Amino acid sequence: MTSEDAWQVPAEWWAKAEPFRGRNAAKAREITSDATAELANLLARFRPRTWERLKSAPLGDETVAAAWAYLRAPETPVPPIAAAVIWALADYEQSRGDQQTRAKMRDLFLDSWIQLHGPDFAAEVVVRRRRVVVESHRTIQGVWLDELGYAEPDDPNLISFDIMAQRLREHLTGISEEQYRAVVRRLSELRDEPGTVWARLACTYLLPDQQDWLEADLAAEGRGPRSRARTMLASCLTTEEQFQRLLKVSGPPLYSPDAQKYSMLAQVGPAVVPMIVQQFEWASGNNWTDDIKVLAEMLAHVPTDAAYQALLDRIENKHVAAALDRASARYPRRAMRLLSRQAAESATPLVIRTLRLHAVSYSALVTECAVAEALPLLENAKRLPTAEPAQLPPVLTAERPKKGPRLPKWLVPELLPQLRLREVRSALPDADAARFISMLLASGAQGDHPDVAEVIAAVDPVSLAEFTWAVFDAWHLAAYPAVKNGWVLHMLTLTGNDDTVRRLVPFINAWPGKSGQARAVTGLRVLAAIGGEIALMHLHTIAGKTKYASLRTEAEAQVAAIAERLGLAEEELADRVVPHLGLSAESTLRLDYGPRQIEIGLDHELRPSISVGGKPVRGMPKPAAADDPELAPVAYQSYRDFAKELKTVTTDQLRRFEAAMVDGRRWRTPAHRAMIIDHPVLGQLARRLVWATFAADGTVTGSFRVDQDGTLADVEDERLELPDDALIGIAHPVHLGAELERWREVFADYELLQPFEQLERAVYQLTPAEATSKVLPRFVDRKVPTGRLYGLRQRGWELGYTSLQRSFGVNREVTVSMTPGIHGGYSYEAEEQVITGVRFGGDGFGELDALTASELLRQLERLAA
Repeated sequence: MTSEDAWQVPAEWWAKAEPFRGRNAAKAREITSDATAELANLLARFRPRTWERLKSAPLGDETVAAAWAYLRAPETPVPPIAAAVIWALADYEQSRGDQQTRAKMRDLFLDSWIQLHGPDFAAEVVVRRRRVVVESHRTIQGVWLDELGYAEPDDPNLISFDIMAQRLREHLTGISEEQYRAVVRRLSELRDEPGTVWARLACTYLLPDQQDWLEADLAAEGRGPRSRARTMLASCLTTEEQFQRLLKVSGPPLYSPDAQKYSMLAQVGPAVVPMIVQQFEWASGNNWTDDIKVLAEMLAHVPTDAAYQALLDRIENKHVAAALDRASARYPRRAMRLLSRQAAESATPLVIRTLRLHAVSYSALVTECAVAEALPLLENAKRLPTAEPAQLPPVLTAERPKKGPRLPKWLVPELLPQLRLREVRSALPDADAARFISMLLASGAQGDHPDVAEVIAAVDPVSLAEFTWAVFDAWHLAAYPAVKNGWVLHMLTLTGNDDTVRRLVPFINAWPGKSGQARAVTGLRVLAAIGGEIALMHLHTIAGKTKYASLRTEAEAQVAAIAERLGLAEEELADRVVPHLGLSAESTLRLDYGPRQIEIGLDHELRPSISVGGKPVRGMPKPAAADDPELAPVAYQSYRDFAKELKTVTTDQLRRFEAAMVDGRRWRTPAHRAMIIDHPVLGQLARRLVWATFAADGTVTGSFRVDQDGTLADVEDERLELPDDALIGIAHPVHLGAELERWREVFADYELLQPFEQLERAVYQLTPAEATSKVLPRFVDRKVPTGRLYGLRQRGWELGYTSLQRSFGVNREVTVSMTPGIHGGYSYEAEEQVITGVRFGGDGFGELDALTASELLRQLERLAA
């Protein structure tokens, strides 16, 4: 194996570098045969405007006359400065037009000069162009004027000459020695003109083999803030000493073209790598994709730790990850050493997986190169024995294919967990697990492989879910490469369980913000296909909370389809999808550590309460040495899942119950008992609220609370029985009248803490004038923090740029106008809004009932508080 520290310039770098006579001659570009005639046709359109700029320019009468003659007839012999002036004016004019025409015009200028006068004339024109300045400025009257003139003698004049100069430099690499000597003589004379900084730098760029010119330019004193103009000389450098001097006098080349970077790497060598790393980190920090691709590929060829580490530090970028793979193949020892060190220090899943993939391909290097701290990461989990042929499903014991399935590069079967068979402690052989993957590869939304169901039926469902999630995880860590028929996500619909749902939901929520809207929508369909109360809960939550329209639309569609299939209204389905979370009817959950039994309950704030052996403890105990080694870790993870889902459920249901109080949601007695009181989570909420009964016309007929044993009690603590046809809702203070104060006393006596403001909720009323008006002047000119506006979306408000709207029935929309307006949370958005008006779409705010009016005023008061 060749040394991984040997510097070898890839052949493609020379092809991509700027041409350098004697080193890498460029492929000759064919000269346009009738360039001068075509150029004359193009210039004709610029004559009137160009003459107006030309006749007033301080260039001297001779130059103006020569330039005008050249503009009318480009075949006219003129001094190079005259041709440079017309080129400058024509390029400036076309810069505002079609860019293809502009590029063609540049080629025609260059070809015409070479054909008529030779490459030495063309070289002088390109150099003289550095002296010509075309600028725009605005007068006091606001009129834009264009000015043509000369740069100061010591001003490098940072104009965009580079494309023409690059093309000429390419041409000069292939001309005859006699022609080349003529160019050297002419430019040498031009360099000797006193004070022409603009000439010296351009001459050196065009003739990089004239290294004595380069040495003189690098030794020259800086010319003020524009001394960075010398970075144009970067592609002329041939030694590390020259490169260091350039950095000293000009700093690193900023925004340099790729060809310049390739030139420096090919001609100077490893000394340039720190600058490439710096530019790579800069591009990565700004997410400049094109630059990231090019720079990452450069670093992938560089045999240094710094180059490899720079890639490894940005491994989460898919373009960088691809370059890192190629670097690892070129320098496997370096990769093993640096990957193992990073994996041991950071323990990030992507780095660990990359290390494990590398170890599979280069197993012999693990002992030699991997750091000791990383070796445990490369150890496989304890493996089950391989199943006997008689234990396998028939489809896997049939005639085996001669060749194993061709799997994606990112999917390595050796890194996947085993597939355990049902009811036996043995697993599919690795070859059969790979065959199963090939069946999944052939499955998709259009249909499944005919044998996939037989394998699924034969393996343990928990093991299957873990196996397929590991496949998904590999796809995720590989940055979601394209897959046929979307088989990876479809696979989860066949094999997923509640754990799959829990793991997938964070991805679905994150994908739209990372250009993965379509993937997120497919993910919602996966949740719907997996089904179960956990999947339904998350679908309902996403439908109500996501800020992404496409995700919300799909989630709502899935929820509506499920409701229709079950014959339920949306609110009834919302009751049904609240998961029990494994809690018993008494709202408790028992977890088995073996010698220890853990009991989980709910405290007054609906947070987990934990008891061990009947004694309360502050937190969930971690598995100890005396606990069962198999049961305890599973139980501990079950608690973590429970706590996370409980928080989601309680947050969502608190919001839903408060909305039910405000919006007038009603239940019949049997549904209230089954869906609310007897539910292990919702029942705990119900016990902390006051409920009311209503007549068909909305009149309040009574109020009650739910006792700890599930019975109902009125405000006098008398037991209450309700008929099956009773209408029940969460009481609002406006419903309770004179009983409100008494209910407050009851809840205080029983030390019942309410989950949201109910009994202590402020009640607001319209003034007589406001009730008959379509506007609410009391809020005009009130200031509102912009951030608060976004929270109103969860309360039924729709946000526009300069207004909020909410409907309270047909033709009863309330609009809140504001200034200066919201802009989606962007940095330029104002921190504060001023309310300019509140308007009602009906005949007057008095059309709203007392509860609705109170809640509207309450929301507006809290908004403007």
